Parts: sequence; structure tokens; C-alpha cells
Amino acid sequence: MRFNKWICGVVLSSVLFLFPALRAAEQVQSDEVYGQAGKLVARFLQEQHFARHPIDPVVSADWVRSYMKALDYNHLFFTQDDLNNFETQYAALVGPDIAKGDLTPSYEIYKIFRQRVDAKIAWVMQRLDKPFDFTTQDFYETDRSKADWPKAGAEADLLWERRLKFEVLQDRLAEKRKAAESVKHIRKRYEIMQKNLEETDHEDIATYYLSSLASLYDPHSNYLGPKEEEDFKIGFKQQLCGIGAVLTTEDGYCVIKEIIPGGPADLCKRLHVNDRIVAVAQGEKEYVDIVEMRLRNAVSMIRGSKGTVVRLQVIPAGLSDSATHEEIKIVRDQVRISSQKASAQITRQTGPEGREYKLGVIKLPLFYGNIGDGADGDEKTSTTEDVTLLIKKLEEKGIDGLVLDLRYNGGGLLGEAVRLAGLFIDKGPVVQVKDSLGRRQVLEDVTPGMAYNGPLIVLTNRLSASASEIVAGALQNYGRAIVVGDKSTHGKGTVQTVAELNRFMPSFDGEAAKAGAMKLTIQKFYLPNGHSTQLRGVLSDIVLPSPNDYLELGESNLPHALAWDEIQAADFTRVNDIPSALIPELAKNSQTRIAKDPDFKQLLQDIERLRKRMEEKKISLNENVRVAENADDKRRLEEHKKWVKALSTKLPDVLSISFNNKGNLVEELASQEKPKEPVATAAEDEDGEQPAKSSAAETYAADLHLRETLRIMTDWLEMGDKKPMTAQAVPDSKP
Repeated sequence: MRFNKWICGVVLSSVLFLFPALRAAEQVQSDEVYGQAGKLVARFLQEQHFARHPIDPVVSADWVRSYMKALDYNHLFFTQDDLNNFETQYAALVGPDIAKGDLTPSYEIYKIFRQRVDAKIAWVMQRLDKPFDFTTQDFYETDRSKADWPKAGAEADLLWERRLKFEVLQDRLAEKRKAAESVKHIRKRYEIMQKNLEETDHEDIATYYLSSLASLYDPHSNYLGPKEEEDFKIGFKQQLCGIGAVLTTEDGYCVIKEIIPGGPADLCKRLHVNDRIVAVAQGEKEYVDIVEMRLRNAVSMIRGSKGTVVRLQVIPAGLSDSATHEEIKIVRDQVRISSQKASAQITRQTGPEGREYKLGVIKLPLFYGNIGDGADGDEKTSTTEDVTLLIKKLEEKGIDGLVLDLRYNGGGLLGEAVRLAGLFIDKGPVVQVKDSLGRRQVLEDVTPGMAYNGPLIVLTNRLSASASEIVAGALQNYGRAIVVGDKSTHGKGTVQTVAELNRFMPSFDGEAAKAGAMKLTIQKFYLPNGHSTQLRGVLSDIVLPSPNDYLELGESNLPHALAWDEIQAADFTRVNDIPSALIPELAKNSQTRIAKDPDFKQLLQDIERLRKRMEEKKISLNENVRVAENADDKRRLEEHKKWVKALSTKLPDVLSISFNNKGNLVEELASQEKPKEPVATAAEDEDGEQPAKSSAAETYAADLHLRETLRIMTDWLEMGDKKPMTAQAVPDSKP
């Protein structure tokens, strides 16, 4: 078998005592398939990962701890004695074993984990029979991910005593239940937890085990089991084949959270939000009960090939469990996930001199596109082509300036990032990539011309990562855009490749091995000026106050993150659209405006409260204290709602432009006089009533960062009196 830097692999194995229902023949095949894949994991992590680090004794010892954390993230079930024993037994074995394709340590450690969980749940059930005292001045540490594992015995029991008090009190206050009802609810929660663990299979354990090894090399390398691989592809393609419903789990039921417009569930008109699916059948086959089934498994049963029939047994929303189940037949079809596609809006801003400007905003949540060989028949999708259509529509409306909103965009396809940056520069280098051998490659925009060459601001935050940072950093390097937002972006400056393992595995009984895929970090990327975005991110030209500054969101907070460095600059020419004195003047104006803005004053108060809570990292278990805290939070929330409602009536109309589920652009005016499509909010408030839904204008009003960014753009236009060369004013009465 030929290997290269683009290929990586994983292994799954099995132990019969964990899965008694597994047939012997299936177990042998699984051992062989996943054993071969496991050797690929070790080989490619050591030879093809950017770090190229051997699985030495230090890595092996870290792997044991990393796997324990993957199973027990908050350090609740394992004990310090378990850690000591596992390090003694397995630290010297896991490295040599994985090289042979032997995953036995993963199953032996998992066996102990199940014993600990079963024992603790039995303890919980007994403890829930006794009353709790909520008058003591006690606290619970909600995030224990960095805490030591407790010592067995009294220390572990005290930890769980506090955890149960926290859960019962939280449920009582949030749901306004009586103590007995809350205890019943918490008991049910642990019963479902135990049942879900019983459904753990080879794929789950191997995913935990092999990803915990990959995470030691960097935070973005991991193994994708077959089901995770499917979800990964769906995210980038922005389409799937199924019924077109977003599902969640509540009290063991698979519940419909959202109906995707234009999908099969929407067209059949019989499924509704909050309906509960209790059983699923393929075609005319028998039903399979999915109550208390893991959501991932239930979703997998409901998805399927285009044109096939799935039958659902459903309890309609609002009816009791004993209600007659309705049978609903649905023919599966391609479903576009339009909520994650690019969208746009236009609003009007008035400058200090009274001049009115039309400003466009393009919101991009993800760099999506087709991946794979296209053999699955999916429709073509492209971030760059969608944004190009939006730019054309905005320019038809005569915009004076454009904001590219990359907040919360975690990245995506590198090629789409390069192409998208090319929409705003004539041509030239967009990003440089370097592999572990120091080989440098420059990825360029080779298409002459720009889709948009007017004033441009890129709006970012600490959740803007990877491909988002490439675009923001490149446009900043060229002097093509001003970057506004949090102090910096996320700081993910690494490149991953995803390999489907079945392509490099032998067939078994004439069928391709279902071994999932491996996501492996193989390169780091650098901006045209040679600076890496790794760890440091892209620094904003104009910084806005943000609560993200106090949250552990950046790459620098992730374990085993690769280091920052720099390489030689690429050959590129700055556009010089932005005079050197402009940005300091815009920043000064923004700071002055924010200091006087009562809306930002409220935000700054919220940031200060968040900072204090982050420092405390614990929550009171005293009921009177919690009631007072909740009352204060509720009062602030009500004040915030009133503030947003009042503010929205003073703002200009907003024209929204988005893609529908047929891929066509649709426009919708969010008018103050006639609020349009409401924005989804929480299901119910504390009084059990549906809360008032926010209009699109209210949502816009609450987005202080976008509002201030548009003011910065207005200042820019006022100072330079500069309009896009390609924009054509189209007279109309609305945006």
C-alpha cells in the first residue's frame, strides 16, 4: 500500500464481554478491519502529522490520561487510584499495542469506567431517596475539567453529594417543580444516562481512544467514526438526504425541534414542532422503538437514501404518552440546510452631516462546498458562488459600503476561503502553507478583477477561526479591508486533511470496510506577509468591548496547540485603499461614541458581571441565595427585552436577502410598523408561557457590534466621501 501526506487511518477493535449481542463472525471482522486501521493511525500521526512526534513513553502516559478525560470529562467517575493503576498497567503498553493494531487497553479501561458509572448511579439512586438540605452555605464547582480526579471514598461521595444538590436545586428553580418532582426528574436523567452507555459500541470506544491520542498532537486532529464522518460531510455540503427536520432529545424522547422549509417533513404537512417520534420503520419493515435511544442512532435511522420511504410513529405535540400514535409515511429527499448558508441585509445609516447611506452586510457562518468525488449525486454548492450572487444583488440596490460578517465562522474549506478572498482583490497571494518538512506553497487568487471594490469592513470575534482568519488576515494585509471586532480572532492557523479510510482498507466478504475517516493536521498556514495566525489570530484594527475577552475561547486556551511562528513574506502589493491616518481616526471616533452610548454601557456592566462569575467558577447550593440570584437575573433579562423592544422602533428598516431551500434568493423587509418573520426564541419562559417572539428588527437592534460597525463604515464614508466604483445607485423608497 502506498502512503502519502494526505492519507491517515484509524482502528476500531472489540471485546466480546462488552458486547454480548455481537455475533462472533462480526467481531472477528471488526477486529481485522479496525486493527489494520489502527496501525495507520499510529503511523500517520508519527510520520505525517505536522509535529511528527513518536509515540514515546511520555506520549503513552499522556494518552492514558487523555483517554480517561475523553470518557470522564468533568472528572466525576474515575478516581485518583484509577489514574495511578492505569498508568502503571498501560502507559508502557499503549504505544507498542497500537503499532500492532491492538486496542485491548481501550476496552479494559472502558470496562472499569462502566463499573464506576454503574456503581455511582446505584449510589445516586439511593441518595435521591433522602432529602437534601439547601440552607447550608455550600458551593459546587460546575467546571471540573481541570480538577484532579477525586480520591475514592469520602472525597468522591462529597463531590457527588454537592453535584446532586446542584442538579436538584437547579431543576426546582428552573422548572418550578416541587422537591419530589425534581428528584423524579433527576432519577430519570440518570436512568437514561445508563441506558445510553449500554448502547456504546465499537465505533464509540475507538473514537474516544484514537481521538484522545490524536489530540495529543494538536487540538484539531481526531478520528471520525462512520456516523461522525457522515455528519462532517453534511456540514460542508449544506445538504443531506432525509426528512428535513431538526431533532433533539427530551426526557428520552426524540423531539422535533424545527421543520426545515421546503423539505419532505414540511411538504407532508403532518409533522409539527414538539411532536415526539417513538418508533421508526424502513419501508414496509417492522417498527423499531427509539424511546430512550441515543439521538445519534435515532437520527441515523431516520436519514436514508433519496426516494426511499421511512415510516414514523409519532405522539403529536401536547398529547400524553398514552395518546394514540399517528403513523406518518415520508419519502426521503435532498434537503438544503439554508440556515448555515451565506445571507445578506441592507440598512440605511445617516451620517453626522445628514447624508444617508445604504450599507450592505453579508453574513457567512461557514466556508462550505462540495467534498469528495461527487459520486453521491449531491447538488453543487459553493460559498464563493453564493457570496458572488449576494454581492450582485447588493450592488443592484446601490450600496455605499459593505460589511463581511465572519463572527462565529469556525472555518471550513480552504479552497473556498482563497476563492472568496479573491472576490475583493484583483489577484495575488491569499495564504501560504508550510508542511512539517518546511516546504512552502503559496495559494493565490488567479482571477483578475473584483466582484466588489468599494469600502469593506470585516467583522470578526474570538469564534472566527481558520478559513475566516485567512480571509480577514489577507484582506487586512492587502489594505483592502478594516478588521473590526474582538481583540483578535480564534488563532487556528493549521490545515487539516480528511481521509476516508475505506479507500485504503482491504474489502471483507466483498464489501468495503466501514472504518470512518481521519482528520489530520498536516500543514500550518501563514498570511501573505508571512505571519502565522496560529495562537495569536488576526488582530482587529478597531476593537469593540466584548464578553469573549473573558471566556476561554481562543486557540491559546486549548491543550497541545501548535506554536506561533513566521516565514518569509509572499510577493504581493498592497492596494492602499485605506489611508494610514484613517484607522486611528475611526477608532478614536468609535471609542468616543461607545463611551457615551447607554447601550454599550449596559454591555460593559454585563461584561463585568461575567468577569466576576468566571473568576468564581462555582455556584451556591443555598436555595435563598440562588432564588435571589435568579430574581436578579430575571429582572435584568426583562429590562434587556424592554430595551431591545424600544430600541428597535427607532432603527431603520432592514432588508434581508437569503437563499431558500430551492437555492433561489428571496428578499424580506423587516419593517418596524409591520414586523415580519419572527426569530426563534426559547421554548417557554419560567411561567410556562410562550414568550413574545423577537422581530428581525429587534434582533438587529440587540447586535451592538454590528450596529457600531455600521457606524464606523458611515464615518469612513463621511471622511473619504468614497463610494464603490462598481456600485450603481438604484432609486427606491426602501433598502
